[in-house]
Amino acid sequence: MRIKKFTGATMQEVTEQMRKELGPDAIILNSRKVAGGSMLNFLGREMLEVTAAIDDHAPTYPQTEPRRPHGNFQRMLQQETSASAPVPAQPGDTLDGLRTVAAQFERRAEKIATHRPNPGKEQAEIHLLRSEMEEMRSMLTLIADHLKYSKMPALPGHLQEAFSTLAQNGVDERIAADLVQSIYGRLDETQLGNRQSAEKVLLAEIARMIRVAPAREKGKKPTVVVLIGPTGVGKTTTIAKLAAIHKLIQRQDVGLISADTFRIGAIEQLRTFAGIADIPMEVVYKPSEIPSALRKFRKKDIIFIDTVGRSQRAKKELSDLKKFIEAADPDETHLVLNSAASVPSMKEAVERFGVLRPNRLVMTKIDEATAFGSILTVLQTSKLPVSYITTGQTVPDDILPADAAKIASMIFHGVHAHA
Repeated sequence: MRIKKFTGATMQEVTEQMRKELGPDAIILNSRKVAGGSMLNFLGREMLEVTAAIDDHAPTYPQTEPRRPHGNFQRMLQQETSASAPVPAQPGDTLDGLRTVAAQFERRAEKIATHRPNPGKEQAEIHLLRSEMEEMRSMLTLIADHLKYSKMPALPGHLQEAFSTLAQNGVDERIAADLVQSIYGRLDETQLGNRQSAEKVLLAEIARMIRVAPAREKGKKPTVVVLIGPTGVGKTTTIAKLAAIHKLIQRQDVGLISADTFRIGAIEQLRTFAGIADIPMEVVYKPSEIPSALRKFRKKDIIFIDTVGRSQRAKKELSDLKKFIEAADPDETHLVLNSAASVPSMKEAVERFGVLRPNRLVMTKIDEATAFGSILTVLQTSKLPVSYITTGQTVPDDILPADAAKIASMIFHGVHAHA
């Protein structure tokens, strides 16, 4: 891979230079504004500096001679690089080769400093070498960010940074690449040159990808809401939060049903809450008892049903749970997922709990997650709208109705709503 810097007054001018010398397959690694003109140009007009790269296997184009160290040290470097850094064929080989050369340069500099302590010429050569080493190290980071997506269009520096931010925040790299390329194609020249404008469009695009569950149908009584999900994701606590909000804030008549007879503690926890909130509660032990419990609450505005947590890999238990869900015939079935879990685990839960036909997602434990990009990945995989996110254990405070713009900001900036 060859790397070269180009300078010009406009992006178009720099791009033409880049393509003329490196060819149409060159990619932009970085771009920045620099002071332009000669030393006598006291006006200091800003110029655009672009760092570009081209695969060594791409067609060759005329290029200027790169800057090299001078004297005997130049010959040593040429021998070192020609012997140790063959032309790479794959991205991984490219990075490994560059790292190897950088390490060899460093060892050579240390050796010279130790055995040839000439304060004159040799020290100047060492300084030049260290300068080139630092430049190579900075390029390694840029190249690593772009080798996986070398066919992405030449992007301004802040869009490259946006891609890196999305990936670092847990967004699947392919989704991140599609996002950045999508907005790149829609931005005009002014927006492309303005970080804030570009990020505003990016956030709007992320929000557009986030489906939010529709509002409940007014006038229907009672609305039956069931929460399902793996063990330990916070279903019972979420049920308590929702019931408290509808009872104490929205002033609705609420009923509770617990089908989580596997954990005695869960029933007692919900029963204690129901007593404090003055909400009637029924416990059912088998699917045939569901219709009777629903009839008792037929005059309620909304009924929440808590279910037993099941591993997504327990097929028989999921089959048993399905009978409870079918008996309840709910209006809303919310699949509850722990946002701090791994993406593969959440994807598997979405797939396996699909037999229960959930029509909404609840993302819990946002406060425990190290990154929020997984939310976007899971939403894209499941194709389900998100209804709520929870940000802690406090009832009823730590729960928020889903808001696409807020979730988009959380994903990109890495800060949740209650931080």
